[in-house]
Amino acid sequence: MRRAARTRAALKLAALEILSEDDLSSLTIAAVTGRAGVAVGTFYVHFNGTRDLALEVFSEFAAVDIAPAMPEGGTLPDLYTGMKATFVEIVRTFRRRRKLFRSLFQMKRQDDAANAVWLGLTASWADALSAIARKHDPGPMPQGFNSFVGHATTAFADEIMTRIYIDEIFGPEFPGDPSNDEVVAEWLAFARHRMLFGMDPDPKLLAAPPPPAVR
Repeated sequence: MRRAARTRAALKLAALEILSEDDLSSLTIAAVTGRAGVAVGTFYVHFNGTRDLALEVFSEFAAVDIAPAMPEGGTLPDLYTGMKATFVEIVRTFRRRRKLFRSLFQMKRQDDAANAVWLGLTASWADALSAIARKHDPGPMPQGFNSFVGHATTAFADEIMTRIYIDEIFGPEFPGDPSNDEVVAEWLAFARHRMLFGMDPDPKLLAAPPPPAVR
């Protein structure tokens, strides 16, 4: 039983490494088993094919390593600072693993099951952000607006991270430079603060340099 669990874990780790180095098309049974040191026949004991393997890797990675930046704390400046700190970690992970994210996003566009995993995660984040927005401003608003804001803030972060680190809208050098992690985190935290609370954080809390020119 332990040996089987170790073999399955080795196959998933091999898949994660391959997707982190190349793209979805590189995930072949030969590549996975060769890297994991597992016989091809043994692969089929654990997975029906690379699609099942990729889906399990996607599901586990998304659930464990992709976290939302939730505002926490008792005052608005603390909320902003906390969000920015969390976004720094998210940005850092995205930058280091942008090839993996490219593969994962490609998969969720092509595979209904992978898309369902992602939609489930983002829906839970949106619900949490909606509750925060509603708690901050319980006044009159259009029906369902707080839910809309929760989804909008989640979608915005997804989209801008994709544009910067996968589409490289600021050029190929920008996403590879770790000194830009805090810059991007600040943009994301500032936008989320404004969208959730309808106001900007204290200007004294802003520290990032001006943005690069968009090519």
